[in-house]
Amino acid sequence: MKHQPIVVSALLTTHLSGRHLLDLLNSLLKTSYAGLEIIIINDAASDELSSQLHEAVQNCDNDLVFLLDHEQPTGRGNCLNEALNQASGKFVWAPERADRFNESLFKDALRRFNSDPAAVWVLDYNLPAGSMSWIGDARDGRLPDDSCYIWNRDVLKGQSFFFNPFLTHLHGAELAMRIHQEHVWHRTDPFFVIAQNQFMSPVGINLEEFIRSVHRSEKGGELKAEILQHLQKAEVESEPPAGNGDLLTQCRQLLAQDDSKNTLRLINLFLKKEPDHYEGTQIKISALEKSRRHVEAAELKHDLKKMRPAAPFQNDQKKSAKTEVEQAQTGHESDEKEVRYSVIVPTTGVGKSQLERCLNSLAGAVSTSDTELIIIDNASIDDTFDYLDQLKEKNFINIRVITNSSNAGFGASVNQGIEAAGGEFALILHNDVEVSPGAVSELAKGFEADPRVAVVAPVLDQTQHAAQMAQSEEEQDDPVVLTDIVDSCCFMVKREHPARMDSSYGLAFFEMEDYCRQIIDSGGQIAVSMEAKAVHHEGSTTKTMGFKQTPQRKWANRARLHDKWSETPLYEIPDQGSIADRFEQLAPPVDPSNPPDEWQDAVLEFLTDEIRTEILRSDLSKRELMVIVPTLLMADCRELLRTLEDRLNEMDIPSSMLLLFVNFYFEKNIYSRCRHYLKKAGNSHPAFDLFRLKIHVADKETDDASALLATLIDKFPASPDLFALAARLYEQAGDRDEANSFAAMANQLDPIRYPPEESAFEVKF
Repeated sequence: MKHQPIVVSALLTTHLSGRHLLDLLNSLLKTSYAGLEIIIINDAASDELSSQLHEAVQNCDNDLVFLLDHEQPTGRGNCLNEALNQASGKFVWAPERADRFNESLFKDALRRFNSDPAAVWVLDYNLPAGSMSWIGDARDGRLPDDSCYIWNRDVLKGQSFFFNPFLTHLHGAELAMRIHQEHVWHRTDPFFVIAQNQFMSPVGINLEEFIRSVHRSEKGGELKAEILQHLQKAEVESEPPAGNGDLLTQCRQLLAQDDSKNTLRLINLFLKKEPDHYEGTQIKISALEKSRRHVEAAELKHDLKKMRPAAPFQNDQKKSAKTEVEQAQTGHESDEKEVRYSVIVPTTGVGKSQLERCLNSLAGAVSTSDTELIIIDNASIDDTFDYLDQLKEKNFINIRVITNSSNAGFGASVNQGIEAAGGEFALILHNDVEVSPGAVSELAKGFEADPRVAVVAPVLDQTQHAAQMAQSEEEQDDPVVLTDIVDSCCFMVKREHPARMDSSYGLAFFEMEDYCRQIIDSGGQIAVSMEAKAVHHEGSTTKTMGFKQTPQRKWANRARLHDKWSETPLYEIPDQGSIADRFEQLAPPVDPSNPPDEWQDAVLEFLTDEIRTEILRSDLSKRELMVIVPTLLMADCRELLRTLEDRLNEMDIPSSMLLLFVNFYFEKNIYSRCRHYLKKAGNSHPAFDLFRLKIHVADKETDDASALLATLIDKFPASPDLFALAARLYEQAGDRDEANSFAAMANQLDPIRYPPEESAFEVKF
């Protein structure tokens, strides 16, 4: 079949209902119009729908029909961008609720489209007049779906023509909102039958993202505050919709799987929006080299030198860290305005969405006349850097940004922020916290309760600390309650107070417990303001970094806190009782993977030949085994331990004990025993998959390792441990450049465990 030049590209995705998608596709395939291109993205649809789509495409006599399959879902926005990157037509139509196609009306519409080559077309709908109208129509479900827009590619050139990947629907409306003021719009009649329930209200996080986009697009400053108020009222879900991950994360995953073709397609979409993104350019270079396109890669490498980041940040408790600080490094604008509050927000990994939500709440809780915002960007690997650039251009809450080229950790970041602060009070926030209006001023009032108060924290929606739990109005007798510890997610200190966080705790865990002990030990007090409220989306950052996969971090830091502040316990085993009862009365080690020498000595001295014989000959109950076996394991009594292990084979073992076994044998490189307990463990704890991956890598089981690595990076896209293992995989394959690239990522996210040396390839606990 000979075709005239392609005029219209129809972009279809499997996010339409199956029946409507097939009806629309069949009617499009029957058209005699030769300038129509059809691009279908099968976003991991059901086997039945996938089969029907393949059958329809194979049976059609049209070589302008293309079907692309995804094994894993990526979301409608990403699919539309992928299809847009492949499309050739002057006009683009991406229907969502269209049911059937009318060829006669379509040809009439095309004649009208060609009558004004500088226009963008909307079908049977008048666009809202201003930002607030867009928000109102979105909230009320009055915006049309994607079917009602015809995009003119001769007009929409450049970075503005993309679909927002973080929406679940109304992608066309959001794009129209962003560009409607710069272009001529015409209204015409539709050329399709509209499916039932065409209009969809963007509830939850979809509405939040739509309003954010309105806020970003608003040029005038007067409406900003009003838009932010609407954003505060939007119903927000705690987790983003499945499949709407950012493009950069998907590119990393595809590159790790050696899928250079799809990596290039997606990274090109990303770089259209972020052309100067350093890591994005690195990914493209690697993908080009894998595709043997070395000339293009060399040209990009030349450009990349201009974007190279600063040297890694080095922790130093005795002096201020040398960092790249945007605008007035440690100074403040005291000559121009009086700063009362310095808000300090560390962020890292893929924390942009959490940070944006945090700062939107902050905008409604402070006044720019007496507040400065200090962001500590700990080598984020998403588009946080560009987001912060936008905020700096707008001087959002008098923002200053401290950029660390590798992750300094929470404690060190807080210290950096306090040293750079100019306010009387410093408010420290996790990037996943939302503060309520009035919370900041109420926290400051908490210091008036007693001159010894050094820390004031708010009431939280969820916390392990009883003093910060929400109470009924009848229980709120005092506006300020004294306590001995508060959560690190949100607290205020007087900037002049000398206490600083101990950065030796690394990236996370127990640094706040240490800080509160410093305050109490120096005679200070810690208070909770019952009038200040905050919401904590707990673990949003640490989850993406895979900290749940490495409980050993928590064990080690707990031991560090214990050694610093607690007296060394007297490890003694009583003389009376059964062996299990006597072991139970022995103080357990704080870090079970690295017990103190004194504890091990106490156990070994107790295990005389007589006691060993008694253990082996006794018919031990399950309870006794569950006490004796872990004790022997932590004391490294392997000969006696191995004999007792056989008695556990038919028993259900708790995941905490299985974790001890797996860690114990992994450290000794006895992978057969690791696999035995991993089989019993199943998926009862996130750490077990990481151990499986480490064993695959150690045994050079490349296929199994690559498949599991891709799955885990999807769950934990900012995990330094996974990047370090990816480096090992590439090193084994002889691809030193890729190995160095992933090792650099591991170092960027965790420079303590993965220093920028050969040792970065050694994955240890």
